[in-house]
Amino acid sequence: MKKIDANTTDEESQSPGEGGAGGSTYLPQVARGAVINFSGIIARLILVYGYTFMLARLLSVSELGEYFLMLTIVNLLGLASMVGLDLGVVRYVALYAGEGKLGLARKALRAGLMFGLPVALVFMAGLFFAAPAVSAHFFESSAEAVTGLRIFAVAIPFLVAARLFNATTQGMHQMKYQVLSRDFGEQVAKIGFSVLLLALGGGLIGVVWANLASMATAATLALVFAMVVLAGPKGSSDTEIKPTAAVLRYSFPLAFANIVVALTLWVDTLILGYLGTTEDVGFYGVALKISVIGAKIITAFVIVFTPIIADLWNQGRSEELRELYITVSRWIFMLSIPIFLVLILFSDSLMRIFGSNFVAGSVALVFLAIGQMMSASTGAAGFMVLMSGHSRLELLNVSTTLAVNVVICFLLIPRYGVVGAAIAHMSSLGVVNLMRIIEIWIFMHMYAYDRSYLKPILSGFAGALVVALIGRYVIVDAGLMQLVALASVLFFLYFLGLVGLGLEEQDKTMLKKIKASVIRIKTT
Repeated sequence: MKKIDANTTDEESQSPGEGGAGGSTYLPQVARGAVINFSGIIARLILVYGYTFMLARLLSVSELGEYFLMLTIVNLLGLASMVGLDLGVVRYVALYAGEGKLGLARKALRAGLMFGLPVALVFMAGLFFAAPAVSAHFFESSAEAVTGLRIFAVAIPFLVAARLFNATTQGMHQMKYQVLSRDFGEQVAKIGFSVLLLALGGGLIGVVWANLASMATAATLALVFAMVVLAGPKGSSDTEIKPTAAVLRYSFPLAFANIVVALTLWVDTLILGYLGTTEDVGFYGVALKISVIGAKIITAFVIVFTPIIADLWNQGRSEELRELYITVSRWIFMLSIPIFLVLILFSDSLMRIFGSNFVAGSVALVFLAIGQMMSASTGAAGFMVLMSGHSRLELLNVSTTLAVNVVICFLLIPRYGVVGAAIAHMSSLGVVNLMRIIEIWIFMHMYAYDRSYLKPILSGFAGALVVALIGRYVIVDAGLMQLVALASVLFFLYFLGLVGLGLEEQDKTMLKKIKASVIRIKTT
């Protein structure tokens, strides 16, 4: 198979992971990276949900909705500002570093910053001056919202810089640095600054300032870590290779796709804010944050797997990529099922943790959880399409998804409110992931599914049935301790069922690699 990057040659494309079959040479890397990412995810979840709980208790539902809406707008603009450069940096840092050319990897990052930061400044200025108009459409012309939006606007360049620096460490297969900057640094800073400013009576605006400070902290940490991984000799040089041109040529076709992706992720929240109330956004925002627990499992594997996809596909090692894709997809699916079942069975109890009035979003949580399970069922399909060079296909995918989401939102939100937004979100995830599966099958000749998927499905169904019966006839109180107990029973029964039905050989190998990675991490 010919390589996608015309600037490199066969002799130059030797990867650190080369030398095995069935993806086995990359399993230690995937396992170790996944363990590190899971550690960060667990910490991030604890911090994020602790932070959301704190805000739910100290702010009104309407103020919480305003915060979620402002955060949605700035995240949307931050992602749009990337114009695809983060994916370009991941791809080419991985390729150049795999060829031992750190000098070219540094130039790839420089290209991302050179073009990404000016775009971010334009978006920042746009939001700053458009804040009154945005407030009029989404916040009923709230003066506080105008101030909050202008403060948040300053965060956009920090978001872009942090994402590009994290893309660099990801391309260098150093997952721990993203965990330290994003999962620990940003979240701890956000909580610390928020506690301080709320104690001083800062209210909602104090929370916004705390978010800005935490994003600046994350960008600073990510910069330091990017400098660490790129330190060292330049390596062999090739004057014919133009990293800037390569990064831009790959990234710019994704510029529109990035904007579409950003809208797809948050359009339901925006339309809910436009057609509904800030209280609706408050309920929906909490449900959305709870539902994405399963998505974090996908992230843990995909962050590690993304540069490997580019590396293997670039070298024409499609069989090794196929085997690794199958293993990673099955693990994402297996680990997502018990979380999905907890979200479905205990949606009321989970929402009640944030306050009794948040139970209004429990039905929405069920639909959001179904949507996340649809994504988990497809594993790393989206990045398989992107990192194999089929960026135009992904543009088609996300454009179709956006259209589906918007149409359903306008049809259902006026009548069903929060639940309508959740159904739109679920439907859009189903459509985009189905398209990706079909494309991988047609263009890459890969398919991740077989009868082994029946084992986690049967284990999950059996465990859920037992726990549902216990919850109905034995434990009737829906308190936090009872929720933890029932969830623990479900997890135990699920994994017991998996072991009883028998693990696949690839899964046993992955477990051994994960065990070895845990031991290695503890001793380093």
